[in-house]
Amino acid sequence: MVDLTQTVKAEPGLMTTDELLQHAIDIKAAAKRLEASLAAIQDELTKRVESGDLDPAFTHDDWSFTWIVGRRSWKYPAAVTGLEAQLKAAKRASEADGSALPTTGAPYWTIREP
Repeated sequence: MVDLTQTVKAEPGLMTTDELLQHAIDIKAAAKRLEASLAAIQDELTKRVESGDLDPAFTHDDWSFTWIVGRRSWKYPAAVTGLEAQLKAAKRASEADGSALPTTGAPYWTIREP
């Protein structure tokens, strides 16, 4: 089992700004390592589902696991994509002339490696 208790070193309100930033970097790096490990596990589970050794939907320790073949998407005929292009042009024109009203979503942070 992965020990996640090491991610909380102190109360954020008691940290200096430099400590907060370093802690955010450490957590982000740990999350990337965990995501990579999870991806490898999911690849192996997929192989087992595809070989018939594992059901595509099951529970383990009260956690639900479901293998999904993929999201359905659509390819539209030229007549429809032409209408879509017209709509996009109309939206750009509305933004340019001020008849479209801008909205702003909730604020958030991004934290990226250099």
